[in-house]
Amino acid sequence: MESYQELSPREFLARSLGASPAGPPGPSVTRWERLGRRSAAELVADVLPDVVELCTSGSTGPAAPWRHSRRQLWSEAGMLADLVRADRPRAVLSFAPPAHLYGLIATALLPAVLGLPVCYWPRYGLPVPAIDADRWLVVAIPWAFPVLLRDPSVLGRSEHVTVMHSTATLPATAGEFVSATGPGRVRLVELFGSTETGAIAHREHTTAPSPWTLMDDVRFDGDPADGRLGVSGPRLALTPEGRPMARWTTDDHVQRLDDRSFHFHGRRHRLIKVNGRRIDLDLVEERLRAALPCADLTCVPVPDRLRGEHVELIVAGPHEPHLVRRRTTEALRGLGVTVGHIRIVDRIDRGDTGEPRPFADRGVTGP
Repeated sequence: MESYQELSPREFLARSLGASPAGPPGPSVTRWERLGRRSAAELVADVLPDVVELCTSGSTGPAAPWRHSRRQLWSEAGMLADLVRADRPRAVLSFAPPAHLYGLIATALLPAVLGLPVCYWPRYGLPVPAIDADRWLVVAIPWAFPVLLRDPSVLGRSEHVTVMHSTATLPATAGEFVSATGPGRVRLVELFGSTETGAIAHREHTTAPSPWTLMDDVRFDGDPADGRLGVSGPRLALTPEGRPMARWTTDDHVQRLDDRSFHFHGRRHRLIKVNGRRIDLDLVEERLRAALPCADLTCVPVPDRLRGEHVELIVAGPHEPHLVRRRTTEALRGLGVTVGHIRIVDRIDRGDTGEPRPFADRGVTGP
């Protein structure tokens, strides 16, 4: 069985930045607790260049590069540390690849700020982390929750688990993990942001959807009536001249509640209109995952001459292919959604943060 390699903080950072001939980090343990905070900060300043270029995930089109300063990255790591410090974690288990902004900050830099050992888990099929701790901070992306649910021994006899999640809508398996772990033993912190902006907002997951609260250094920007989320702040990506952008308008549709909080209604590329009604495809997928036992699935918006748009459903490895159409119809009846076409495929091509590749590039096979 594959084991974890122990990497020094310097080596892990270098590999995370693509600056090591050994390539990106694999399953590994890095022990930041052996350095003091000042030494950790000095090491980060020595290894990270003044400006780091990182790419978007590519889930909505070709991956695009954006630049952030070392100061911005270290500042955001400190802000994330402030969100979880009161939980007193003693070790970090991270699933987030450091090739992307969230992973670089939460996997590579957040443990440095907190002075904690970190176990990096980059793929399925790995053994129990090579760290023994009773209070964990889990840096999660969507596929982390099935791993944690499938093998409770991953976190051992944990006294408390703090989960930090970003990169996508929180999957239903997150709630299942909270229930399975036991009441009062899990705190789930969600982050809202992008490669262009860094972390914009945060919230604590509860049974009822709660508002998002802006990070301390973020402000709303633009006309609230527009419906799209516009922000300003010192951690926006850099202009070609090396200064943070003055403002950025995201593809997210929100409702501002006051000058610091908002409700999120969906991402533009995941919202469709069918017969004049706006539908969030992330919600549609969650309903279908509960109804269709399968290896994976995703929904794709498709233009429709009569209805404006409809949904194409791609299902990988369904347990009962002959029941997919009927169960899909039943699961979506309450939403008023119908699926125009269903494709049964072998697999769905996803990026390393778990998001589906653009439809034209998925390379799926099947009828």
